[in-house]
Amino acid sequence: MKRAFFLIALALGLFLAACSNPPARQSVQPNPPKLLGDVAPASAPDVVVFAVSGRCGVPCNSAPDGNYDYLGPRGTTLEVARAFADLGYRVAYANYSAHLFNHTSPISGQYEYGFLQLEADVGWVRQNWPGARLVLLGHSHGTNWTHNLLRAHPDWNFAYLIDLDGICALWEDDNAPYFAWYYQHYGNPWPTDLSKACDVEKIKVHWWGSSSYSAKDVAYDNAAINLEVQSARLLASEVDPEGNTSFVFDYTDNKRLDGSERGIYTHVADENHSGITYPGSEALTWVINRIHALGMPY
Repeated sequence: MKRAFFLIALALGLFLAACSNPPARQSVQPNPPKLLGDVAPASAPDVVVFAVSGRCGVPCNSAPDGNYDYLGPRGTTLEVARAFADLGYRVAYANYSAHLFNHTSPISGQYEYGFLQLEADVGWVRQNWPGARLVLLGHSHGTNWTHNLLRAHPDWNFAYLIDLDGICALWEDDNAPYFAWYYQHYGNPWPTDLSKACDVEKIKVHWWGSSSYSAKDVAYDNAAINLEVQSARLLASEVDPEGNTSFVFDYTDNKRLDGSERGIYTHVADENHSGITYPGSEALTWVINRIHALGMPY
């Protein structure tokens, strides 16, 4: 009965998404990240943190329209930004929701920035603050968007890619109508189809063959350091990476496309899927300590 209710709610959410009228790509104007402690940076910062929150939860029949930025209000982004400030860097940051487009979330009641805004803002930073090191921070569905940015722009380099319990389940279903609408009106401007993010990379991890990895589980080469946190799991066992992850935790350790774990640090935390995002959590403390220990890769 619960499953039937969930499927009906999901179908309704997809129907409503398909009937909406997203804004055009051309209407997205850069929104420069703000400096830590100030409204706007007077000069170029050394580090810029871009954070993408995840899905509005399960059950949630309004995803992705209901998705909203919670890493900002929760203090997660600031906690990570301060970790770089502790190293003596001048830091700026910006927050985004798990959505292709900017939208007003019926849950937060706020105007929320989406992937196209993230893409525009990173492009603006690269052009106007060319010396700044870039950091991507994502939680849950947000990791699909941060990793998709790496896929979309293989020539954009990031010092850190920070993943907090990446989840692929429902991501493609949630966002398919928006990508379809966008491709129909503007074509695909990216080198790959970003609407397909789950089980899209074949990585040889055994001598006898390859496994299918979701984009969220791949530390693409344009990310120097990847910090991956997985939340506490109910069953302590290795699971083959084929198929989508559960709602409870990310069970697949990240890999490079060559199958290596170069520059990747994976940690299984004590907290649950939501708990890992809070300042003071064991998970976020691990992230901060890693940043302090590793410093900047370039």
